[in-house]
This record gives sequence, C-alpha cells and structure tokens, in this order.
Amino acid sequence: MDSQFRRTTSPPLDPSGPSFFSIPNTSNLTPFQKVLLISLAVSFLAINFTFYRLASILSRESRKSGSIGQSAATPTGQFAHLLVVLGSGGHTAEMLNILSTSLPSLQAPWTFNFRTYVISSGDSFSAQRAQEFESALAERSAAVQEESVPSYSIITVHRARKVHQSLFTAPLSSLRCLWDCLRVLIGSHPNIIQTGTSVRGTPDLILTNGPGTGVIVILASLILLFFGLGGTSTSSPSMNESKTLAQDAAQSGQMRSIYIESWARVKTLSLSGRLLKPLVDRFIVQWPQLVETEGKRVEYIGPLVT
Repeated sequence: MDSQFRRTTSPPLDPSGPSFFSIPNTSNLTPFQKVLLISLAVSFLAINFTFYRLASILSRESRKSGSIGQSAATPTGQFAHLLVVLGSGGHTAEMLNILSTSLPSLQAPWTFNFRTYVISSGDSFSAQRAQEFESALAERSAAVQEESVPSYSIITVHRARKVHQSLFTAPLSSLRCLWDCLRVLIGSHPNIIQTGTSVRGTPDLILTNGPGTGVIVILASLILLFFGLGGTSTSSPSMNESKTLAQDAAQSGQMRSIYIESWARVKTLSLSGRLLKPLVDRFIVQWPQLVETEGKRVEYIGPLVT
C-alpha cells in the first residue's frame, strides 16, 4: 500500500497543555494589559449591542398601504401627530403642495390633529407659507366638522449649515440643530403649543422631502428610538373612541418616517436622499426610472406634485 494512504495515529493530547477550550492564564499580565483586555471586551460587547439595536430599529415593519399618509396614521377618529420638515424655497412649496393634494388621509384634518412644522432659522418664507396653509386648512375643517379643533406649531431650529459656512464650524452648528430637533421630538421645545385637552407626544409620522434639516430630524428620531424614548403616545383619543382604538393609541408615537424625493430629481437622488435612504421607513420617488436604478427600498406611486 502506498505510504500516503497509510493510517497514522496522532500523539496523545497533553491535559496540561493549551487547548481551544482552555481559559488563558491572565495572572502574568501587567495591569495595563488587563485594562486593555477588559476595554477590548467591553468595546466588543458595546459594538455588538449597538449594531443589534440599530438593526432592530431599521428593520421594523413599515405600515404600508395604498396612500402614503396612512402608513403611519392611527385609525380614523384617533388624534395623531404629524411632523413636517420645511426647507427654504422650492422644498417648502413642493411639500405644502403634496400635503394639500396627494395625501388622502391628510385631507381630513381631524386625522392628524397635531401638526408640527420644523423650519430653519432665518426661513421666514416657510413660516409664512405654513401659516397660510393652516389658515386654509382651518376653513376647510370648520366647513366639514365644527367639533374638530386641529392645532399646529411652527418651530424654528438652528440651521445645520448656512450658505458658504466653513466646514470647520459646520459640525458645531449641526450639533445645535440636533439638540433643537431632539427637544422638538420629545415635546420640550419652548415654541411647542399644548392644547388644553391633550398633550402632544412624539410624532406618529415624520415627513420630509430633502432639506438638510430633515436629515438632522431623522437622525434625532433614531437616537431617541435607540434609547427607547419613542413609541409611547401621549395623544388623547376622542371621547367616543372604543377600547380597541384606545389600545391602538399606545402603539403610536413611534416616529415613522417618510422621505419624498424632490420632483426635480429625475435620474439621481439628492444628497439628503442618499443619506436617508437606509434610515427611513418609506422612501418615495416621483419618477419611475429611479426605482430601477436605486433598488427595492425605493417606491414610485406616481407624481405627487400637481
């Protein structure tokens, strides 16, 4: 028989020798090495926990339906909180157009009784347009249902980055914007208006279409969700609500997010879109060719700007 096919026996294992399952002796390590070893172990556990927590947040099931407004709205008759991020110029005009024409659930103003508009400092145009939109919405609400008392707030946060601002100072201004957005989401910002019969909790739905502030708002919502500070609704149901709807309210305030890419983005996504694509619950574009180039997470439900 060829020597390469001969059966060989391995030498017996030494019980006192090292093995795969043996615990290394750390008594000979220096104090610095012990601290370093403990630090590496703690860092490894922290990194794994962080990735697990982020994965659980980003993989939560989106509440998809035929209309994008219903994806995060609570049942009809339930008080809900909508947060809209407005940007200067075209972003604001496009967003308000979408709110007035392309969100069926928002055309009944008592569905989202709490509306928060977030604008950047110095953006008086967006504040004025939001007030005009709410005035028209109030007239429509009074004509349809007099008992509904919708409320809204226009909140100004620090601008993340001004035009021509130095890249060295941009991180500081972005942190100030992040702090403001965190206060907006948890309801502690001084500009938030509280109604006499209900308290506004974390938003049920966050809607943005591309301004830089929208990126900060989504990031702030993920930070709150990471630490378990989202998902507890403080919105008050109406008096004639059934027990089922009252139980459903406990699941609101989860800060679901919808990003709507600008109508002007025909072939490629904007910078905000590329950053938020893996972070939002739903990512909607207004041109069908973007679905083919950007993958499964991108949705096309027709043009939203009229």
